[in-house]
Amino acid sequence: MLPPRFPFSKELAVILGALLLLLFISPVAGWWATPGLSWLTPYGLWLLVVLAAMLIYRRDDSDEP
Repeated sequence: MLPPRFPFSKELAVILGALLLLLFISPVAGWWATPGLSWLTPYGLWLLVVLAAMLIYRRDDSDEP
């Protein structure tokens, strides 16, 4: 018998959404939007968001037996 899949992917998606709001809308955005940081910083943050979303989606394979 296979171990149960992670059933909390919806909660992880909500946490990821809250993290997005924190990083891109709140005053924290002033930290990574400073001219001193590289122009790659926003792209790196979005890459982390996309990778986290892929991990959440991968954990939620409820279609597989």
